Amino acid sequence: MTADGPADLSGLKIDRDAPPPETGRLRRVLLWGAVTVLALGGAVLAYRAANPASVPVAVARAEPLGGVPGAGATEILTANGYVVARQRASVSTEVAGRLNQLFVEEGSRVRKGQVLGVLQNADQKSALASAHAALASAEAREAEAAANARETSLARGRAQQLHAKGLVSQAELDQAVASDDVARARVKSAEAEVRSTAARVESAQVDYDKTFIRAPFAGAVLRKEAEVGEIVSPIPSSGGLTRGAIVTMANLATLEVEADVNEGYVSRVHEGMRAEITLDAYPDERFPGHVRQIVPTADRQKATVLVKVAFDRLDARVLPEMGIKTSFLADSPATGSAAGTTAVAAAVAIPKRAVREADGRAVVYVVEGGRAVMRGVSPRPLAGDRVAVSAGLAPGELVIVEAPSTLGDKSRVRVK
Repeated sequence: MTADGPADLSGLKIDRDAPPPETGRLRRVLLWGAVTVLALGGAVLAYRAANPASVPVAVARAEPLGGVPGAGATEILTANGYVVARQRASVSTEVAGRLNQLFVEEGSRVRKGQVLGVLQNADQKSALASAHAALASAEAREAEAAANARETSLARGRAQQLHAKGLVSQAELDQAVASDDVARARVKSAEAEVRSTAARVESAQVDYDKTFIRAPFAGAVLRKEAEVGEIVSPIPSSGGLTRGAIVTMANLATLEVEADVNEGYVSRVHEGMRAEITLDAYPDERFPGHVRQIVPTADRQKATVLVKVAFDRLDARVLPEMGIKTSFLADSPATGSAAGTTAVAAAVAIPKRAVREADGRAVVYVVEGGRAVMRGVSPRPLAGDRVAVSAGLAPGELVIVEAPSTLGDKSRVRVK
Protein backbone atom coordinates (compact mmCIF):
# COMPACT_ATOMS: atom_id res chain seq x y z
CA MET A 1 0.00 0.00 0.00
CA THR A 2 0.91 3.63 -0.55
CA ALA A 3 -0.27 6.78 0.81
CA ASP A 4 -2.44 7.46 -2.21
CA GLY A 5 -4.39 4.17 -2.00
CA PRO A 6 -4.14 0.40 -2.43
CA ALA A 7 -1.57 -0.95 -4.98
CA ASP A 8 -2.70 -2.48 -8.33
CA LEU A 9 -1.76 -6.21 -8.29
CA SER A 10 -3.49 -7.26 -11.51
CA GLY A 11 -0.19 -7.37 -13.42
CA LEU A 12 1.06 -10.18 -11.24
CA LYS A 13 -1.48 -12.76 -12.53
CA ILE A 14 -0.05 -16.02 -14.08
CA ASP A 15 -1.39 -16.91 -17.53
CA ARG A 16 -1.54 -20.73 -17.49
CA ASP A 17 -2.80 -21.06 -21.11
CA ALA A 18 0.19 -19.44 -22.74
CA PRO A 19 2.69 -22.03 -24.41
CA PRO A 20 6.27 -22.18 -23.16
CA PRO A 21 8.53 -20.10 -25.30
CA GLU A 22 10.99 -23.04 -26.20
CA THR A 23 8.49 -25.92 -26.76
CA GLY A 24 8.10 -25.48 -30.54
CA ARG A 25 11.85 -25.53 -31.23
CA LEU A 26 12.35 -28.71 -29.18
CA ARG A 27 9.60 -30.49 -31.05
CA ARG A 28 11.17 -29.60 -34.39
CA VAL A 29 14.57 -30.98 -33.27
CA LEU A 30 13.08 -34.27 -32.08
CA LEU A 31 11.08 -34.67 -35.30
CA TRP A 32 14.13 -34.16 -37.51
CA GLY A 33 16.14 -36.60 -35.35
CA ALA A 34 13.50 -39.31 -35.73
CA VAL A 35 13.35 -38.81 -39.49
CA THR A 36 17.16 -39.06 -39.74
CA VAL A 37 17.27 -42.31 -37.70
CA LEU A 38 14.53 -43.86 -39.83
CA ALA A 39 16.33 -42.85 -43.02
CA LEU A 40 19.63 -44.33 -41.85
CA GLY A 41 17.92 -47.57 -40.77
CA GLY A 42 16.20 -47.86 -44.12
CA ALA A 43 19.47 -47.29 -45.94
CA VAL A 44 21.19 -50.01 -43.89
CA LEU A 45 18.34 -52.45 -44.55
CA ALA A 46 18.40 -51.63 -48.25
CA TYR A 47 22.18 -52.14 -48.42
CA ARG A 48 21.95 -55.47 -46.63
CA ALA A 49 19.17 -56.58 -48.93
CA ALA A 50 21.21 -55.63 -51.98
CA ASN A 51 24.50 -56.96 -50.54
CA PRO A 52 23.83 -59.94 -48.27
CA ALA A 53 26.64 -61.29 -46.08
CA SER A 54 28.81 -63.94 -47.74
CA VAL A 55 28.41 -67.57 -46.65
CA PRO A 56 31.54 -69.61 -45.82
CA VAL A 57 31.76 -72.74 -48.01
CA ALA A 58 34.17 -75.59 -48.75
CA VAL A 59 34.83 -76.41 -52.39
CA ALA A 60 36.40 -79.10 -54.58
CA ARG A 61 37.69 -78.88 -58.12
CA ALA A 62 35.98 -80.82 -60.90
CA GLU A 63 38.52 -83.27 -62.33
CA PRO A 64 38.48 -84.25 -66.01
CA LEU A 65 37.39 -87.84 -66.52
CA GLY A 66 37.78 -89.05 -70.08
CA GLY A 67 36.15 -92.15 -71.37
CA VAL A 68 32.65 -91.84 -69.95
CA PRO A 69 29.85 -92.91 -72.31
CA GLY A 70 27.69 -89.98 -73.26
CA ALA A 71 30.52 -87.49 -72.80
CA GLY A 72 32.62 -87.81 -75.90
CA ALA A 73 33.07 -91.58 -75.52
CA THR A 74 31.33 -94.57 -77.05
CA GLU A 75 31.45 -98.14 -75.82
CA ILE A 76 32.75 -100.22 -78.72
CA LEU A 77 33.74 -103.49 -77.06
CA THR A 78 33.34 -105.40 -73.82
CA ALA A 79 35.37 -108.26 -72.39
CA ASN A 80 35.37 -110.29 -69.19
CA GLY A 81 38.36 -111.00 -67.00
CA TYR A 82 39.82 -110.85 -63.52
CA VAL A 83 41.72 -108.50 -61.24
CA VAL A 84 45.34 -109.58 -60.84
CA ALA A 85 48.47 -108.19 -59.20
CA ARG A 86 51.31 -107.39 -61.54
CA GLN A 87 53.77 -108.13 -58.71
CA ARG A 88 52.92 -111.46 -57.13
CA ALA A 89 55.09 -114.24 -55.68
CA SER A 90 54.95 -117.59 -53.94
CA VAL A 91 57.51 -117.08 -51.19
CA SER A 92 59.60 -120.17 -50.53
CA THR A 93 62.80 -121.02 -48.67
CA GLU A 94 66.32 -121.25 -50.03
CA VAL A 95 67.03 -124.43 -48.04
CA ALA A 96 64.91 -127.39 -47.04
CA GLY A 97 63.79 -127.58 -43.43
CA ARG A 98 60.90 -127.85 -41.01
CA LEU A 99 58.85 -124.70 -40.47
CA ASN A 100 59.32 -123.68 -36.84
CA GLN A 101 57.51 -120.29 -36.73
CA LEU A 102 55.06 -118.44 -38.98
CA PHE A 103 54.34 -114.79 -38.21
CA VAL A 104 51.66 -113.88 -40.79
CA GLU A 105 48.09 -114.77 -41.71
CA GLU A 106 45.94 -114.21 -44.77
CA GLY A 107 45.52 -110.47 -45.24
CA SER A 108 48.62 -109.49 -43.27
CA ARG A 109 50.35 -106.38 -44.65
CA VAL A 110 54.12 -106.77 -44.72
CA ARG A 111 57.14 -104.61 -45.49
CA LYS A 112 59.97 -105.50 -47.82
CA GLY A 113 62.48 -107.64 -45.91
CA GLN A 114 60.08 -108.42 -43.06
CA VAL A 115 60.49 -111.93 -41.58
CA LEU A 116 57.51 -114.11 -42.51
CA GLY A 117 58.64 -117.38 -40.94
CA VAL A 118 61.61 -119.26 -39.48
CA LEU A 119 62.84 -122.80 -40.09
CA GLN A 120 64.35 -124.96 -37.39
CA ASN A 121 67.90 -123.63 -37.25
CA ALA A 122 69.60 -125.05 -34.17
CA ASP A 123 72.34 -126.68 -36.30
CA GLN A 124 72.99 -123.51 -38.26
CA LYS A 125 73.04 -121.45 -35.08
CA SER A 126 75.54 -123.82 -33.49
CA ALA A 127 77.74 -123.78 -36.60
CA LEU A 128 77.70 -119.97 -36.56
CA ALA A 129 78.72 -119.87 -32.89
CA SER A 130 81.54 -122.35 -33.57
CA ALA A 131 82.77 -120.25 -36.48
CA HIS A 132 82.82 -117.14 -34.29
CA ALA A 133 84.81 -119.02 -31.64
CA ALA A 134 87.30 -120.24 -34.26
CA LEU A 135 87.69 -116.66 -35.50
CA ALA A 136 88.42 -115.42 -31.99
CA SER A 137 91.07 -118.16 -31.55
CA ALA A 138 92.67 -117.31 -34.89
CA GLU A 139 92.80 -113.61 -34.00
CA ALA A 140 94.50 -114.52 -30.68
CA ARG A 141 97.12 -116.61 -32.49
CA GLU A 142 97.67 -113.71 -34.89
CA ALA A 143 98.27 -111.37 -31.95
CA GLU A 144 100.72 -113.87 -30.37
CA ALA A 145 102.61 -114.26 -33.65
CA ALA A 146 102.83 -110.48 -34.04
CA ALA A 147 104.24 -110.14 -30.52
CA ASN A 148 106.86 -112.83 -31.18
CA ALA A 149 107.78 -111.13 -34.44
CA ARG A 150 108.38 -107.85 -32.64
CA GLU A 151 110.61 -109.62 -30.11
CA THR A 152 112.69 -111.41 -32.78
CA SER A 153 112.96 -108.17 -34.77
CA LEU A 154 114.50 -106.42 -31.74
CA ALA A 155 116.86 -109.36 -31.15
CA ARG A 156 117.96 -109.21 -34.78
CA GLY A 157 118.68 -105.51 -34.51
CA ARG A 158 120.80 -106.00 -31.36
CA ALA A 159 122.70 -108.89 -32.93
CA GLN A 160 123.55 -106.76 -35.95
CA GLN A 161 124.88 -103.96 -33.73
CA LEU A 162 126.97 -106.32 -31.61
CA HIS A 163 128.29 -108.12 -34.70
CA ALA A 164 129.42 -104.79 -36.14
CA LYS A 165 131.44 -104.20 -32.96
CA GLY A 166 132.86 -107.74 -33.07
CA LEU A 167 131.15 -108.78 -29.86
CA VAL A 168 129.13 -111.71 -31.38
CA SER A 169 130.02 -114.27 -33.97
CA GLN A 170 128.58 -114.58 -37.45
CA ALA A 171 126.75 -117.77 -36.40
CA GLU A 172 124.93 -115.94 -33.63
CA LEU A 173 123.92 -113.19 -36.08
CA ASP A 174 122.66 -115.74 -38.59
CA GLN A 175 120.57 -117.43 -35.90
CA ALA A 176 118.93 -114.11 -34.92
CA VAL A 177 118.13 -113.31 -38.56
CA ALA A 178 116.64 -116.76 -39.13
CA SER A 179 114.49 -116.51 -35.99
CA ASP A 180 113.13 -113.14 -37.15
CA ASP A 181 112.30 -114.48 -40.60
CA VAL A 182 110.43 -117.44 -39.06
CA ALA A 183 108.45 -115.09 -36.78
CA ARG A 184 107.45 -112.89 -39.72
CA ALA A 185 106.30 -115.96 -41.69
CA ARG A 186 104.21 -117.08 -38.72
CA VAL A 187 102.54 -113.63 -38.67
CA LYS A 188 101.56 -114.00 -42.32
CA SER A 189 100.25 -117.49 -41.66
CA ALA A 190 98.20 -116.25 -38.71
CA GLU A 191 96.74 -113.42 -40.81
CA ALA A 192 95.75 -115.88 -43.54
CA GLU A 193 94.11 -118.12 -40.94
CA VAL A 194 92.11 -115.16 -39.62
CA ARG A 195 90.87 -114.35 -43.13
CA SER A 196 89.92 -117.97 -43.73
CA THR A 197 88.10 -118.22 -40.43
CA ALA A 198 86.28 -114.95 -41.10
CA ALA A 199 85.11 -116.36 -44.43
CA ARG A 200 83.78 -119.44 -42.62
CA VAL A 201 81.90 -117.11 -40.25
CA GLU A 202 80.31 -115.33 -43.20
CA SER A 203 79.34 -118.69 -44.73
CA ALA A 204 77.83 -119.85 -41.47
CA GLN A 205 75.97 -116.53 -41.17
CA VAL A 206 74.53 -116.97 -44.68
CA ASP A 207 73.37 -120.51 -43.84
CA TYR A 208 71.77 -119.19 -40.66
CA ASP A 209 70.07 -116.30 -42.46
CA LYS A 210 68.61 -118.70 -45.01
CA THR A 211 66.46 -120.20 -42.28
CA PHE A 212 64.60 -116.87 -42.07
CA ILE A 213 61.99 -116.41 -44.83
CA ARG A 214 61.62 -112.73 -45.70
CA ALA A 215 59.15 -110.76 -47.83
CA PRO A 216 60.66 -109.98 -51.25
CA PHE A 217 58.56 -106.80 -51.57
CA ALA A 218 55.96 -104.82 -49.68
CA GLY A 219 52.44 -106.13 -50.05
CA ALA A 220 49.75 -108.34 -48.55
CA VAL A 221 49.63 -112.06 -47.82
CA LEU A 222 46.95 -113.67 -49.99
CA ARG A 223 47.24 -117.27 -48.89
CA LYS A 224 49.18 -119.46 -46.45
CA GLU A 225 50.76 -122.44 -48.18
CA ALA A 226 52.32 -124.18 -45.15
CA GLU A 227 51.75 -124.58 -41.46
CA VAL A 228 54.16 -124.80 -38.53
CA GLY A 229 55.70 -128.27 -38.37
CA GLU A 230 55.56 -128.98 -42.09
CA ILE A 231 58.68 -129.49 -44.16
CA VAL A 232 59.27 -126.85 -46.82
CA SER A 233 61.77 -126.93 -49.64
CA PRO A 234 62.62 -124.90 -52.74
CA ILE A 235 61.65 -127.96 -54.77
CA PRO A 236 58.41 -129.56 -53.50
CA SER A 237 58.09 -133.34 -53.54
CA SER A 238 55.67 -135.00 -55.91
CA GLY A 239 53.98 -136.85 -53.06
CA GLY A 240 52.88 -133.62 -51.39
CA LEU A 241 54.84 -134.27 -48.19
CA THR A 242 57.09 -131.26 -48.80
CA ARG A 243 55.72 -127.78 -49.35
CA GLY A 244 57.26 -125.56 -51.99
CA ALA A 245 56.22 -122.22 -50.45
CA ILE A 246 55.00 -120.87 -47.14
CA VAL A 247 52.84 -117.98 -48.40
CA THR A 248 51.58 -116.36 -51.57
CA MET A 249 51.71 -112.58 -51.48
CA ALA A 250 51.03 -109.70 -53.84
CA ASN A 251 51.72 -106.00 -54.09
CA LEU A 252 48.21 -104.48 -53.99
CA ALA A 253 49.55 -101.22 -55.41
CA THR A 254 50.06 -103.02 -58.74
CA LEU A 255 46.51 -104.34 -59.19
CA GLU A 256 45.26 -104.34 -62.77
CA VAL A 257 42.77 -106.16 -64.98
CA GLU A 258 43.43 -109.00 -67.38
CA ALA A 259 40.65 -109.29 -69.95
CA ASP A 260 40.29 -111.87 -72.71
CA VAL A 261 39.37 -110.09 -75.96
CA ASN A 262 38.13 -112.10 -78.91
CA GLU A 263 40.90 -112.14 -81.49
CA GLY A 264 38.41 -111.06 -84.14
CA TYR A 265 37.91 -107.72 -82.33
CA VAL A 266 41.35 -107.11 -80.87
CA SER A 267 42.15 -104.73 -83.75
CA ARG A 268 39.73 -102.24 -82.15
CA VAL A 269 41.87 -102.05 -79.01
CA HIS A 270 45.10 -100.08 -78.69
CA GLU A 271 47.44 -99.14 -75.86
CA GLY A 272 46.37 -96.04 -73.96
CA MET A 273 42.72 -96.56 -74.92
CA ARG A 274 40.20 -95.45 -72.31
CA ALA A 275 38.24 -98.15 -70.52
CA GLU A 276 35.62 -98.60 -67.85
CA ILE A 277 35.88 -101.46 -65.36
CA THR A 278 32.83 -102.91 -63.61
CA LEU A 279 33.39 -105.34 -60.75
CA ASP A 280 30.97 -108.21 -60.33
CA ALA A 281 30.95 -107.39 -56.60
CA TYR A 282 29.93 -103.74 -57.25
CA PRO A 283 27.84 -103.78 -60.46
CA ASP A 284 26.52 -100.23 -59.95
CA GLU A 285 29.96 -98.60 -59.90
CA ARG A 286 32.41 -98.04 -62.71
CA PHE A 287 36.14 -97.61 -62.30
CA PRO A 288 38.00 -95.63 -65.00
CA GLY A 289 41.12 -97.14 -66.51
CA HIS A 290 43.22 -97.41 -69.64
CA VAL A 291 44.80 -100.17 -71.72
CA ARG A 292 48.35 -100.74 -70.47
CA GLN A 293 49.43 -103.64 -72.65
CA ILE A 294 48.21 -105.99 -75.35
CA VAL A 295 50.01 -109.31 -74.89
CA PRO A 296 51.56 -110.23 -78.26
CA THR A 297 50.21 -113.78 -78.40
CA ALA A 298 46.82 -115.47 -78.67
CA ASP A 299 45.24 -118.41 -76.88
CA ARG A 300 44.49 -120.93 -79.65
CA GLN A 301 42.00 -122.84 -77.50
CA LYS A 302 39.90 -119.80 -76.54
CA ALA A 303 40.72 -117.72 -79.64
CA THR A 304 41.36 -114.70 -77.44
CA VAL A 305 44.12 -112.17 -76.83
CA LEU A 306 45.03 -111.09 -73.31
CA VAL A 307 44.66 -107.32 -72.74
CA LYS A 308 45.92 -105.71 -69.53
CA VAL A 309 44.00 -102.69 -68.26
CA ALA A 310 45.39 -100.43 -65.51
CA PHE A 311 43.19 -98.59 -63.01
CA ASP A 312 43.41 -94.80 -63.17
CA ARG A 313 42.87 -94.73 -59.41
CA LEU A 314 42.94 -97.74 -57.13
CA ASP A 315 40.12 -98.37 -54.68
CA ALA A 316 40.52 -100.23 -51.39
CA ARG A 317 37.57 -102.48 -52.30
CA VAL A 318 39.32 -103.88 -55.36
CA LEU A 319 40.85 -107.25 -54.50
CA PRO A 320 42.87 -109.81 -56.49
CA GLU A 321 40.94 -112.47 -58.43
CA MET A 322 37.69 -110.46 -58.50
CA GLY A 323 35.63 -110.97 -61.64
CA ILE A 324 35.20 -107.93 -63.88
CA LYS A 325 33.69 -106.70 -67.12
CA THR A 326 35.74 -104.19 -69.08
CA SER A 327 34.16 -101.73 -71.52
CA PHE A 328 36.60 -100.29 -74.05
CA LEU A 329 35.73 -96.74 -75.06
CA ALA A 330 36.46 -94.70 -78.16
CA ASP A 331 36.25 -90.92 -78.38
CA SER A 332 33.34 -89.72 -80.51
CA PRO A 333 34.17 -87.33 -83.36
CA ALA A 334 33.37 -83.68 -82.84
CA THR A 335 30.00 -82.56 -84.11
CA GLY A 336 29.98 -79.90 -86.82
CA SER A 337 27.84 -76.81 -86.95
CA ALA A 338 27.26 -73.91 -89.25
CA ALA A 339 29.53 -71.76 -87.15
CA GLY A 340 32.33 -74.30 -87.16
CA THR A 341 33.39 -77.41 -85.31
CA THR A 342 32.40 -77.79 -81.65
CA ALA A 343 34.06 -80.39 -79.44
CA VAL A 344 31.95 -82.53 -77.16
CA ALA A 345 32.20 -81.47 -73.53
CA ALA A 346 34.43 -83.59 -71.33
CA ALA A 347 33.04 -85.49 -68.38
CA VAL A 348 34.27 -84.63 -64.90
CA ALA A 349 34.45 -86.36 -61.54
CA ILE A 350 33.31 -84.59 -58.37
CA PRO A 351 32.77 -85.64 -54.75
CA LYS A 352 29.44 -87.31 -54.10
CA ARG A 353 28.61 -84.86 -51.28
CA ALA A 354 28.64 -81.97 -53.78
CA VAL A 355 25.37 -83.25 -55.30
CA ARG A 356 22.18 -81.89 -53.72
CA GLU A 357 18.49 -82.21 -54.46
CA ALA A 358 16.28 -79.30 -55.44
CA ASP A 359 12.75 -79.54 -56.82
CA GLY A 360 13.15 -83.28 -57.30
CA ARG A 361 16.31 -83.09 -59.42
CA ALA A 362 20.04 -83.39 -58.76
CA VAL A 363 21.92 -80.10 -58.66
CA VAL A 364 25.32 -78.74 -57.73
CA TYR A 365 26.42 -75.26 -56.71
CA VAL A 366 29.33 -73.78 -58.65
CA VAL A 367 31.33 -70.78 -57.43
CA GLU A 368 31.17 -68.01 -60.03
CA GLY A 369 32.24 -64.44 -59.25
CA GLY A 370 31.85 -64.89 -55.51
CA ARG A 371 28.33 -66.34 -55.80
CA ALA A 372 26.86 -69.84 -55.72
CA VAL A 373 25.25 -70.71 -59.05
CA MET A 374 22.94 -73.71 -59.12
CA ARG A 375 23.22 -76.13 -62.05
CA GLY A 376 21.29 -79.28 -62.83
CA VAL A 377 23.37 -82.45 -63.35
CA SER A 378 22.92 -86.17 -64.02
CA PRO A 379 25.48 -87.91 -61.80
CA ARG A 380 26.63 -91.48 -62.26
CA PRO A 381 28.39 -93.45 -59.51
CA LEU A 382 32.14 -93.93 -59.68
CA ALA A 383 34.60 -95.65 -57.39
CA GLY A 384 34.75 -94.50 -53.79
CA ASP A 385 32.89 -91.31 -52.85
CA ARG A 386 32.93 -89.74 -56.33
CA VAL A 387 30.41 -89.41 -59.12
CA ALA A 388 30.78 -88.71 -62.84
CA VAL A 389 28.97 -85.76 -64.43
CA SER A 390 28.67 -85.85 -68.20
CA ALA A 391 27.18 -82.38 -68.74
CA GLY A 392 26.76 -79.12 -66.89
CA LEU A 393 30.28 -78.85 -65.49
CA ALA A 394 33.65 -78.06 -67.00
CA PRO A 395 37.00 -79.39 -65.79
CA GLY A 396 38.57 -77.11 -63.20
CA GLU A 397 35.34 -75.49 -61.96
CA LEU A 398 34.84 -75.23 -58.19
CA VAL A 399 31.82 -77.06 -56.78
CA ILE A 400 30.58 -76.49 -53.24
CA VAL A 401 30.84 -79.59 -51.05
CA GLU A 402 30.07 -78.06 -47.66
CA ALA A 403 27.83 -75.08 -46.86
CA PRO A 404 25.12 -73.95 -44.42
CA SER A 405 21.55 -75.05 -45.07
CA THR A 406 20.65 -71.47 -45.99
CA LEU A 407 22.69 -71.63 -49.19
CA GLY A 408 20.66 -70.78 -52.28
CA ASP A 409 21.09 -69.85 -55.91
CA LYS A 410 23.04 -66.59 -56.35
CA SER A 411 24.04 -66.52 -52.66
CA ARG A 412 27.25 -64.68 -51.93
CA VAL A 413 29.90 -67.17 -50.79
CA ARG A 414 33.36 -67.06 -49.30
CA VAL A 415 35.69 -70.02 -49.83
CA LYS A 416 37.15 -71.28 -46.56
